[in-house]
Amino acid sequence: MLLRLIFLLFIFSCSKDEALYKPTIKSEPYKIYKEGLDAMNKGEFFFAANKFSEAEKILPVIEHSAKALLMSSYCFYSINFHDDAISSLENFLRKYPADKNVPYASYLVALYNYEQILDEKKDLKPLLKTKKIIEEYLIEYPETDYSLDLKFKLDLIKNQLA
Repeated sequence: MLLRLIFLLFIFSCSKDEALYKPTIKSEPYKIYKEGLDAMNKGEFFFAANKFSEAEKILPVIEHSAKALLMSSYCFYSINFHDDAISSLENFLRKYPADKNVPYASYLVALYNYEQILDEKKDLKPLLKTKKIIEEYLIEYPETDYSLDLKFKLDLIKNQLA
């Protein structure tokens, strides 16, 4: 629950002073985004995720498209659709490699994979996959605020493997 709150605060705090929703006659993409936002605020996360995905494809400003894809990922995560959330984040990383939220999206990919580790005694594959993802993150972004958390999680994974 705390992670979800932090994610929402981060997404909204990253926005510039300009509003995403600009009510004009020709603002269909922004209307779709607003429908997603309204649905998310009502707890209708699946519908919201689909609206954000739809808006992402037609929003005219690239920063807004990137944010819509992150919001879609958050909505999928909120309803425990971890694979869809990870897929959405990986899509974000492919489409928007220069976006300012790339380190954060990469962190969320690692975190969501970490949360899917169930029982290392039955299957080591998720544990090894997450270990690799975290190690790649720490090489790529060693000085981010998120690297400390992932270093801790990497130590836990190494202890589980030992």
